[in-house]
Parts: sequence; C-alpha cells; structure tokens
Amino acid sequence: MDNKTIKVNRIPSLTWNWLHMNETVVSDVESGSDFIIEQDIPSGVSVRESEISAMSDEKTGIGKELSDLIGNSVPVHEYIIEKNEKPEDPVRLEFNFKEKEKSVSLIDIYARENSESYVIMTYRSEKEASNGSIVQTRYHIAPGAILHLIQVQMLGSGFRFINDIGGTIENDGSFDLIQLILGGHESYYGAYNTLSGKKSNLNVDIAYDLGGDSNLDMNYVAYHTGKKSVCNINADGVLRDKSKKLFRGTIDFRRGSAGAKGDEMENVLLLSDTIGNRTIPVILCDEEDVEGNHGASIGRLDDSLMFYLESRGLDPSEVNEMMARARVDAVADRIRDSKTRDEIRDYLDKK
Repeated sequence: MDNKTIKVNRIPSLTWNWLHMNETVVSDVESGSDFIIEQDIPSGVSVRESEISAMSDEKTGIGKELSDLIGNSVPVHEYIIEKNEKPEDPVRLEFNFKEKEKSVSLIDIYARENSESYVIMTYRSEKEASNGSIVQTRYHIAPGAILHLIQVQMLGSGFRFINDIGGTIENDGSFDLIQLILGGHESYYGAYNTLSGKKSNLNVDIAYDLGGDSNLDMNYVAYHTGKKSVCNINADGVLRDKSKKLFRGTIDFRRGSAGAKGDEMENVLLLSDTIGNRTIPVILCDEEDVEGNHGASIGRLDDSLMFYLESRGLDPSEVNEMMARARVDAVADRIRDSKTRDEIRDYLDKK
C-alpha cells in the first residue's frame, strides 16, 4: 500500500486554527501486514478471526482517516468473553515487533453480559528499533459486563506507533482503561468511548514518561448518551529534554444523559526548559442535569519540597527522577497482574 498523509486525533469541537490543536497531520502512513500476536487465552474466552469487523462503524479516537486507510487489508482478531464468565487469568496479547517491520493489527473485544475480564496488551521492540506499527482495538461491553484493558508501551527510540481505541458501554457496564507510554519516538493515542447505557461507567488512567525528542499526541473522548453514566479521565506524565506532548480530553454530555457525571484531570511534571507541553480539556453539554469538571496541574516541583528533600541528602536530579518514577508507579500499581507490574519496573530500572 502506498504511503499516505492522514489527519488524526481531531477533537469533536474545534478551537482556533492558529493554536494548531484541532488535529494532527501525519505523513508517510502505511497499513502494513498483519502482525502475529503471541497470546495466552484463559478458559471462558473464545478466539476467532474475521475478514470484516462487526464493529467497523464504531468511532475511534484516532479517527476515520486511519480506519479508511486500513480498510480490510488484514483479518480482524476477535476475543469474546462469554456470558457470566470471570476468568481469574488475563488475556495476554504480546506484540514483539522486529526491526523495520511495518504492521497493523485489528482487535475486537466482546464482553458479554455480566462477564468480567482483564486484557493485557504489551508492546515491545529492540531499544533502537525504528518501526512503524498500528494497533486498532474496538470493544463492545454488554449490560453488566466489566472490561479491564491494560496497554503497556515499551518501544524503541525510533519507533512510530499508532494506538487507536473505540467502543460502546451498555447498561451497568464498565470499561477500565490503563495505558503506560514509556518509549517510542512518535506515539499517537486515541480513544472514543460511547457511554450509551444507563449507569455505564468509564475509567481512564494514563501515565507517560517522555525524553529525548519524542512526541506524544493524544485524543480521548467520553461521549455520554446514557442516563447516570459516569466517566473519569486521568493523565499523569513527565516531560524532559526536548520531548513534546499534546493532550486532548473531551467529555460530551448529549441530550438524554440526565444525571451523568464526568471528571478529567491531567498532572504534568516538567523537567526541562526545552519541552513542549499543550493541553486542551473540553466539556460539551447538550443536557441540563449533568455535572462535569476538568483541571490540570502543570509545572516543576515545588521549591519547598525540593529544599526539604535536598536537606535530606538528595541532589536535584535524584529528586526529579524519584518524583517522575512515582507518577508512573502510581498508575502501574493499579494493574492487578504482578507479571506485568514486574516487567514495567524492570524496564524503568534499565531505562
């Protein structure tokens, strides 16, 4: 497939063009071949392959131009957590990318009624790898079901990675998304979540640690149509050296979502004068009886805290690294799986 230029991460409600935050243009994007995923599937979960996704109409955070580019070029890997099943072991999907390998993976996850499951997707490559890969994940959460999706990115310093998510949560369903972004050169992340059911629930926890000249571009949307639906979007990050980050977070209360609540918060630790940090939190409202809040904490460590820790024998660089590590660890500790937590810690210790 020829390389194309596409627009990604377009926010639902556009702001001033001169801010250059409405969307991002990415050049030389290609679909690539289907990636062979190493997987570990517990009982209660079915796996199958399809030529076309039954959820192809589901909106995703990265956007339609990426979906159009991919099309039906590769098969769809479907994972079905059966009704009432609650496997103790997680579904493990491991992506061990090889040098200069261009690939795309399409993942569909179905959480049937009253099920609960953990799906862990781990992205790895060699330290200096310069690949370009795309992973697009769609989900459907049936009434009463709970899906925990954990994505851990530990990619090489020359890697371009596009990670796209979209799905729907029905009555009393819950989607918990944990993402750790610890490597890569260019990373594009998007998630469009439709809370269509009454008392549907969305929790998003993101941690990122960027250095060098890496770039992270994000777009998260909580689209509320269900009554008494609830969302929480939290991002904790560290920027150092010449790294850049753009975070878009939108909570959209549509007519009919009476009693819905939404909160989003971003905390960014700045460890350099040469970083680029942009944040655009948005709350849209087409319903009166809703509650939405957003906030951000962006800056360096407090001088009084630095003085206290330095007086205890730590130099400034040690303090900065300790506080940066604490932000990532706080999100990693939310992962129930000890194997994944240990791998994250080992990766950070060697970084």
